[in-house]
Amino acid sequence: MSTTNSPASIAVLGTLTRDTTTYANGTRSENLGGTHYALLTLAHLFAGKARIVPIANVGDDAFAQVHAALDLPGMDRSALRRVPQSNNHVHLTYRTAEERDEVLVGLVPPVPVEHCLAVPNIDWMLVNLTSGRDIELQTMRALRKQRFTGLQLDVHSLTLGFEPDGRRVLRKPAAWEEWIACADWVQMNAAEALLLGDGTPLETFARRALSLGPRGVFITLGARGCLGVWWHGDDVRTLRLQAMASPDPAYPTGCGDVFGASFAFATLQGSPPEAALRFANAAAGAKACHEPYTALRHLRRHVREPLARFVPHV
Repeated sequence: MSTTNSPASIAVLGTLTRDTTTYANGTRSENLGGTHYALLTLAHLFAGKARIVPIANVGDDAFAQVHAALDLPGMDRSALRRVPQSNNHVHLTYRTAEERDEVLVGLVPPVPVEHCLAVPNIDWMLVNLTSGRDIELQTMRALRKQRFTGLQLDVHSLTLGFEPDGRRVLRKPAAWEEWIACADWVQMNAAEALLLGDGTPLETFARRALSLGPRGVFITLGARGCLGVWWHGDDVRTLRLQAMASPDPAYPTGCGDVFGASFAFATLQGSPPEAALRFANAAAGAKACHEPYTALRHLRRHVREPLARFVPHV
């Protein structure tokens, strides 16, 4: 929680994108994506009782749209940085309920380290690598030296390379261990964990990642729930949770972002890791039931029971 009596202040560092999503059942949506899901989640969970700061480069062609969309309770838009490049536009095509192809058009440059460090009075820093080029490793190292209550990393697109036609393909980054070593809390999905661990069983890999320095490592498993390992004193705790919902059709885009933001919210509200993990799993399950992303305005209602059960001070 915040070390003062003032409301918590949480920054979300990453890229705000335009998303065009075609689901396996043929339905299609056009909306903002990237860190937008995490920002919406925080805005609607905190309901004006926290300062939420998106830190991002935004292409000139999308700046007005992004700025207007983030006119939300508690949102401080002062760290949005307009750049001349075309904003990231992600085209997602689902082959099955979870497997998808991704094509990126446009690419804003990484947010410079001096811009990240210029935002004052941040309790929690959530780094969500929605493009994989959101920041450079030296910026992550600089953030590690700051005094945050928590530094959280969603590995996300760090594991995606670029084909000449803009297709994103899984590609193991050479310095992945250094990224993970900088964070207190690390999140990734099963495909990312299997890539980084060269096929190592997920719990074995999570424990290996934990040994690099984080306080906790969480692996989201889509319709199969999530896996978490974290330090509890000198012991390592492990928790495997089943998905809280199995909707048909499912809308998985943004579920991982909702998961990470909900974990940050619960922890800032005083939840211990197990309770925060359970709440994050419930929130991700609620998102899977709803599209478009504007349904997140009802998130507190959708997670009323786990909110009361796992999150104090609400």
